[in-house]
Amino acid sequence: MKKRIVFIILFIFGLDILSKYLVFNHVEYGTSKVLIPNFFALVPVKNTGAAFSFFSNNNLILILISILILLYILYTLKNLKLTKTTTISYGLIIGGIFGNLYDRIFLRHVRDFISLKFYKWDFAIFNIADIAIVVGAILLFILMIRGKMKYDD
Repeated sequence: MKKRIVFIILFIFGLDILSKYLVFNHVEYGTSKVLIPNFFALVPVKNTGAAFSFFSNNNLILILISILILLYILYTLKNLKLTKTTTISYGLIIGGIFGNLYDRIFLRHVRDFISLKFYKWDFAIFNIADIAIVVGAILLFILMIRGKMKYDD
């Protein structure tokens, strides 16, 4: 793997772990630290499921799914010509998966803490790893629909 993608993976993983450490050591579970009223707050929660708490209390299944996805991505990367955008996309996704996988393996839950509100909408509470995975997936989707993915023959 190229140095750039490894750097992105380690950066996202480190940022995720550091942010969780800082929030969970300064804001108590069940409380909220409002940073921007009616928009942004830190709300530490333990998530035993996946997005929107799907598969709650099925930690082993979620660990296995994460590992299978990582293996599939690594297999795909072997046949892919990495451009700057694909490098960033896959780096974000892999780094995010590692961040949440770390929590699942060592804590048996994922630490979420970012709470956003927009008018009357409350979004699910999430973390840096989740942001990285979603942004990376959106970038990959855009590349795919534009036909910009290049594979080795």
